[in-house]
Amino acid sequence: MHLIEIELSAIITDDSAQIRVAGTNPEVVAEYAEALQHGAVFPPVVLFNDGNTDSSYFAADGFHRIAAARAIGKPTISAEVRHGTLRDAIIFAAGANSTHGLRRTNADKRRAVTVLLSDPQWSKWSDRKIGEAVGVDHKTVGAIRRELTSGEIPHRKTIPKNTSGEIPHAKPVDVGSSMVARLFASLSDEALIAECRRRGLEVL
Repeated sequence: MHLIEIELSAIITDDSAQIRVAGTNPEVVAEYAEALQHGAVFPPVVLFNDGNTDSSYFAADGFHRIAAARAIGKPTISAEVRHGTLRDAIIFAAGANSTHGLRRTNADKRRAVTVLLSDPQWSKWSDRKIGEAVGVDHKTVGAIRRELTSGEIPHRKTIPKNTSGEIPHAKPVDVGSSMVARLFASLSDEALIAECRRRGLEVL
């Protein structure tokens, strides 16, 4: 492994290569920064560069270490530089921290898989190949792929709207067909008034 000191100003920490759902954790950055000030030596970060002398370096692993070094004003950081572009940095980042460093959460793993499945080229890879790249079981990849393909997202049931876009009201009860209605229809007005008065009801 060939390590070199890279100026922090030349490193691009592109959001698309930051696979963690929560992004860069300020508490972890502060902890790393304090450790650096006390002489701690961290593993080198991984950067990608396409070989052009004027091009920038894309961070693929070590976002928290880079942020910590910047926080305490360090001019450079030890890095392993690999040949590649931002896409190479992204695919590397998708599987970073699977065995070391700040461990990924299940949400981080899911995001990594989703990033690859949402890409026109990487989505053509098999579930097993994506699983190997991300560091998860291929069955997990398959489940997420099916979910993304079907577009089925659990949601609460809603009241369907009619063609005009309005929520339909409950159908009124057909009083005319009820037994009570038929009973009322069979009585004369005088009988109804007499029954109401007998029950102490006011007849208008």
